[in-house]
Amino acid sequence: MMHSPLTSVIRKWQREFSSNGRVTCWTVVERSTWQMLEAEGLLACPIDKANDDPIFQDAYAWMKDSMASTGVLAPEPDLSPWWCWVRSGENHPEPYTEDAEGLHDPVVLQLSVPAEQIVLSCFDLWHFVLNKCYVWTSELDEQNFDRAMENAAEGSDAALQLQRRMQKSWSAVFELDQTAVDMGPFEAKSIQGCFWTLRLADVTAVIERDALTSRHQAIPSESFAAVPRWAL
Repeated sequence: MMHSPLTSVIRKWQREFSSNGRVTCWTVVERSTWQMLEAEGLLACPIDKANDDPIFQDAYAWMKDSMASTGVLAPEPDLSPWWCWVRSGENHPEPYTEDAEGLHDPVVLQLSVPAEQIVLSCFDLWHFVLNKCYVWTSELDEQNFDRAMENAAEGSDAALQLQRRMQKSWSAVFELDQTAVDMGPFEAKSIQGCFWTLRLADVTAVIERDALTSRHQAIPSESFAAVPRWAL
């Protein structure tokens, strides 16, 4: 069976980060969500319950479309995926204290998710999607795109073509070993994941916030922006 290039890339990293067909990851939730999961056994995240910034609505919609295009389908309409850390940083896979900011009584769920159900992406390159930026393949490519944008009239066919070119470039967020945009060595890249259903059976540990390390203490020079968190 032939797969699209994007599907092949996503499945490659599902395999690379899996052990016995499962990927270890961590998601930060409010304790009430954990208690609800204990009671119900599985949880989906309705769109109206997700703390998605409306400014980035297009980016989150793009991620959901990308998941669907590779066969990682939402179990029902009007859901937002759960987001998680697969690797927060070099030699530090679990979340940092800062990931729990803004949540009431947060806990970290350590999970073992079936590899075929999670889509991995580069946390830093994800900001190109959030900010609607072009992911270049070389310095010359970046210069050519910027020049074309300057010369394209708003609403013109040229501008629309450049918009489609930019959106196509975003697939690089799934190419975790890409080097055209310097995000540091592969081993130090922050890797995030998206999956649709939070299952009690996949929880392998519950970590209290007090047990987490501060990112600023671990890497003083690194700036931080948290992945989305949810409070059901």
